[in-house]
Amino acid sequence: MKRFFNFLMVAAIIIGMSGATFAKDFKGVINYKITYPGMDVDASMAAMMPKMAILTIRGDMSKFEISMGQMGSQVVIIDGVSKTVTTCMDMMGQKYYYVESQEDITSEMDEDKVSIDIKDETKEIAGYECKKAVITVKEGGEDMLFTIYFTEEITSSSLNMDNPYFKDIPGAMLEFEVNTGGGTMKMSATSVNKKNVSESEFEIPEGYVKKTSAEVRQMQGGGM
Repeated sequence: MKRFFNFLMVAAIIIGMSGATFAKDFKGVINYKITYPGMDVDASMAAMMPKMAILTIRGDMSKFEISMGQMGSQVVIIDGVSKTVTTCMDMMGQKYYYVESQEDITSEMDEDKVSIDIKDETKEIAGYECKKAVITVKEGGEDMLFTIYFTEEITSSSLNMDNPYFKDIPGAMLEFEVNTGGGTMKMSATSVNKKNVSESEFEIPEGYVKKTSAEVRQMQGGGM
């Protein structure tokens, strides 16, 4: 279970940061379908696992939303100007949020453990031609593999600069797959809708209590 929630956190931050940096050329909403190919879980667990996610973008702001049914929801708000990530968690009735800076996030990542291989392979996703990249991260004695399809049609010079694992991916990620020994989670864009977005979309929802990162780690059993 803990590894599964780590998958969600990684996906939210990666795709959310991507949105914040290409947002100068894009306003609108990207809808994602979430699947779990090859993951061995029982029916009750499968019913709680997220099936859809939404990325909302305006200027240098983005918001990534995932619903986990009766368990709750997660909203990640990325500010591309201040380089901060605000994570809002509603888990089993507990509502809290915490804020991390660019330095907070990158300090936990070791670039020496990362290798990026951009393939000579493309496919169309949600009407955009996307290139394939495979990223290998050595973590805890095992290799975590990220397979990404990104489009250079939605991009900017600062794309993915906040994340050392993905700073060399030159475009918006429309398909994302993370694989470890615990299973696979795959997110694929089903639609890309250009439209105006209100600034109020990026406000912290009402009823959430502010926590520190240390408090959240303790609540989650000592690890993120």
